[in-house]
Amino acid sequence: MDEIFSKQSPVVIDLINRIAEVRQVDNAKHLDLACDLFDLAHENGNQDLKDYASCVLGDACCLNNDFSQAFYYLSSGIQGVASTDEYMLICQCYNELGVIYRSQGHFIPSEENFLNSIDIARANRLAIQEAVACSNFATLCEGMDAYQDSIEYHYRSIECCGFIEVPHIKRELLIGEYALITKLYVRMKKLEEAKYTIEEMDRLIGDDVSYEDYFDVNVTRLYYNAACGNTELADKYKKKSICAIYKCEDFVTYFDEIQALAAKLLEDGDYQELEKIFEYIDSKEVDEELLNLRLHLERFKLAMYEKRGDKEHMMESAYHYFQLHSRQSEDSKKSFTTTLRLRSELAQQKTRNMFLSAAAETDPLTGIANRFKLNTVIDELFTWANVEAKSLGVEMLDIDCFKQVNDTYGHTSGDELLRKTGRILHALEDEKIFVARYGGDEFIVYYYDMTDEEIIEKARYIKDSMEAIGKELDMGEITVSQGIVNHVPRHMNRTWDYLNAADLALYFVKNHGKANARLIHRATDLQTEEWKKVF
Repeated sequence: MDEIFSKQSPVVIDLINRIAEVRQVDNAKHLDLACDLFDLAHENGNQDLKDYASCVLGDACCLNNDFSQAFYYLSSGIQGVASTDEYMLICQCYNELGVIYRSQGHFIPSEENFLNSIDIARANRLAIQEAVACSNFATLCEGMDAYQDSIEYHYRSIECCGFIEVPHIKRELLIGEYALITKLYVRMKKLEEAKYTIEEMDRLIGDDVSYEDYFDVNVTRLYYNAACGNTELADKYKKKSICAIYKCEDFVTYFDEIQALAAKLLEDGDYQELEKIFEYIDSKEVDEELLNLRLHLERFKLAMYEKRGDKEHMMESAYHYFQLHSRQSEDSKKSFTTTLRLRSELAQQKTRNMFLSAAAETDPLTGIANRFKLNTVIDELFTWANVEAKSLGVEMLDIDCFKQVNDTYGHTSGDELLRKTGRILHALEDEKIFVARYGGDEFIVYYYDMTDEEIIEKARYIKDSMEAIGKELDMGEITVSQGIVNHVPRHMNRTWDYLNAADLALYFVKNHGKANARLIHRATDLQTEEWKKVF
C-alpha cells in the first residue's frame, strides 16, 4: 500500500484533531497518538505527511521532556514542513529546537531557531507562538549577559500578548514576562524599573490566589525585596520559593527559577537548605534532560564547599562535575553527528526526489529527460548547490560525426544509436547524477557534489561504453566529445554560466581532435590552463 494517506485523509484528520485536543492536557496520551500518526505516515503516507508526523512526534517528545528523541524527530521533519503553510507547527518546532540547543549549551543554533520561530510567527500573526519564542530568546540573551537585548525581547513578548484573545493564556504569559523582567532589572541594579514591573505583575495576579504559589512569582518577589532591603518580606518569599521547589516535578520548565533560587541561597549562606535542595534533585530519576541543570548545580556545590572550606566535598563535587561535563561533551557529539547525518539524508532525498520527478518528463526516443525538464533541474540544482556550498558539475557531450552515421547506415540505425546512448547515460543516474537529451545527438549530464576525479571516471565510462556500442551495431568506432565544468557556485554566478562554460569546453574538444574530454572550473581556463587530454 504505497502513499495512500495524506493530510487530507479522513483517518489522518481524525488523528490530528485528537492530538490537538490532548496537547498540553495529557502528555502521555499526546505521545501515544503522535506515535500512531508517525507509524501510519511511515507505513502508508506520502513524504509531506511523513515530515509533518515527524514534527508532531518531536513536539510530543519535547512536551514529555524527552529531549534526545525530540531533537531527532524535529530535525528530521522541519526541513520538509518549513516549506509548507503549517506555520503554527513550524513555529513550535523551531522554538523547541531552540530550547533543546540551549539546554545542551549550543547557543548559536539556539539563537537561530528562536529567531526563525519569531520571524515566522510575526509574519503569520501567531501571537502566542511569537510571545513564547521572544521570551525564550530573551532568556537566552540574559544567559549571554546581553541584558538590554533580553529586556527588548521580553517587551516584544508583552506586546504580542496584547493580541492574544484567550484571557487565561494572556494573563499567565504576562505574569511570567513581568516576573522575568523584574529579576533582570534587579540584576542590573535598576530598582525603579523593577518596582514598576513587579507592580504590573502583582496587578495582573490581583485577587487570584492560585498564582501566589507560582515558583517564578515567589522567586521574583524574593529577589526584589532582598534588593530593596525588605528582609522580612524577602525571608517570606524565600520560604515560599523553597516550598515551591519541593512541589516541582518539572525541573526542565523551571530550570531558570531553580538556578536563581540556588544562587540566592548561596549568596545568603543558607548552605543547609541548599544541600537539602541538592539532595532532593539528586534523588530524582536521572535523565539526560537534567544534565545542564545538574552541571549548574554542581557549580553551586563547588562554590558552597569552597566557602565552607570543605575540601573533601569540593574534590567529590569537582569529580562529579567532570563526569557530567564529559557526558555533555558526548551528547554534544551525538547531536552534531545526528544533525550532520540528517542534513545529508535530507539533501540526498531532495536531489533524489527532484531527479525522479524530472525523469517523468522523458524524451520518447532515448527514454531520458527532455530539454524542457533539464532547464528546471539545473535551476533547482544550482540553488541547492549555492545554499549548501556544494560542487555542481555540468557536462555537454555529443556523438562525433553523427551525420556520417545517418548518411552511411541510415536514420533508423542513427536512432538506434541514440537509443543505446540514452541507456548508457540512464545507467549513470543516481541521487547525484541526472541526464537529459539536449537535442539531436547532444546530451547533458549534471553532477551534484562530486569531485573532478569522480566526474572524469564517469566520462571514461561513457567513452568506453560508446566504443562498445559501435562494435555491437557494426558501425565501427563510435566516439564522443565531452565538455565539463565543475565548481561550487561563486558570487554573481547564474545557471547559464555553467551551461555556457560546458558548451565552450565541448567545442574546444571538437576543435582539437574530438574523441576526448576537457574538465574546467571556469570558462577562462580554456585560454589560461594547459589541456592535458583525459583519454
